[in-house]
Amino acid sequence: MSYDLRPTEAELSEARALVGVALDTCERSDLLGDPLETPLHVALGWTDSESVREERRGVSGTTFGAGEVELAFNADVSGWTDALGPVVAQQFGRAWADDRIEVAFRWQRLLREALAHGFATRTHPDAPTSWRETDEAALTDRWAAIRDELGERDDLPADRVTMGVAAAVSDRLAAETEDATLGSWVDLDRGAVQRAGDAAFG
Repeated sequence: MSYDLRPTEAELSEARALVGVALDTCERSDLLGDPLETPLHVALGWTDSESVREERRGVSGTTFGAGEVELAFNADVSGWTDALGPVVAQQFGRAWADDRIEVAFRWQRLLREALAHGFATRTHPDAPTSWRETDEAALTDRWAAIRDELGERDDLPADRVTMGVAAAVSDRLAAETEDATLGSWVDLDRGAVQRAGDAAFG
């Protein structure tokens, strides 16, 4: 019987080293103001997901409660090593926000994702952000669908707000609060998040 077992030891070793460097960068950063309180537990594995290979430069990440992070990569995708750092930082930002924001409403989910995007792009300014969508018409439509429901209980699938809308809201919040740390965003309210979205997509 023949089989293909991935990642190889070399691929896993390379990914582990890159994740370690990215986490060190996150821990040394003062962008959030305060350190991460919950220890991270990172699970690292392989993915053959077509959408991750084609749309995410071969890297995906998910953050669960209590600092649980899952990272998946595909070393056959060109550029995966460049994409891994920002995805790690995005998960770090989510975990940091989870320590401080109890997401009960949709606007809080959007704020969490905006903060995570802002942290990833500032700790890895020259790296790709594969989750950032560039279709302005699609983003405007997505914002219109989300906007009037920001006060609803949070039951959105995470990707509904992370696919570009949170990135645009993050960029707008950064422009409005340029002297403040990203950590100060946890004090923002629904109105501030909605105004940032309106300014980004208005």
